[in-house]
Amino acid sequence: MTGQISRLHAGSDIEKVDDFCYLGSYISHNGSCEKDVRVRIGKATAVFGKMRKIWKNKCISLNVKMRLYEAIVLSTLLYRAEVWPLTATLTKRLNAAHHKWQRSILGISWKDRVTNEEVRVRTGQHSMDDILSERRLRWLGHVKRMDHQRIPRQALHWEVPGFKRVQAVRVQTGGAPSTRNCQGWQSPGRKQRWQLKTNQNGVKVWPNASIWTRVESRPRSSVY
Repeated sequence: MTGQISRLHAGSDIEKVDDFCYLGSYISHNGSCEKDVRVRIGKATAVFGKMRKIWKNKCISLNVKMRLYEAIVLSTLLYRAEVWPLTATLTKRLNAAHHKWQRSILGISWKDRVTNEEVRVRTGQHSMDDILSERRLRWLGHVKRMDHQRIPRQALHWEVPGFKRVQAVRVQTGGAPSTRNCQGWQSPGRKQRWQLKTNQNGVKVWPNASIWTRVESRPRSSVY
């Protein structure tokens, strides 16, 4: 697809590409964040390498080093991570880089046979999964507090005509559904969801969605 030219109505030409960089973040044609994660890891590695003298300086306390690590390295690595559609493989890459840098700060090599949990205890850092979850929840809080006229707020609850959102359920070992992070769900019984109000002709109010309404939805049959 790269290199193809599409002519606009205004007479200008625009090149079709597989991905492009916008405000420091790569946007792919298929919605994947693989290239963005790869570039972020590379940039964070370069930043970490430039601060190598600080990491090796024994006159600087570990607490100060970790505060610098969070402010400079992690912020570089996790730029726009709140909206990354991460896969298990990409999460493992981020987690591996996170622990690799911590081991380098502590002066621990793989020959020392120190677990990642012990490394995090010494540095006081959280796992990458916890860091990403915290950032996503913080961003969700910002979106929820936005005015209904804001596009991110509208996109949070908007449903594509003809499609329905599937409720994600965490499954524990053995197949039993987990209720973790599910406070406020109405189960069993009729669940409630948010949708755009419709006018008298049955058309959804869009994009002037200043008024939203809560409606009842039919309970889904259990798959367990």
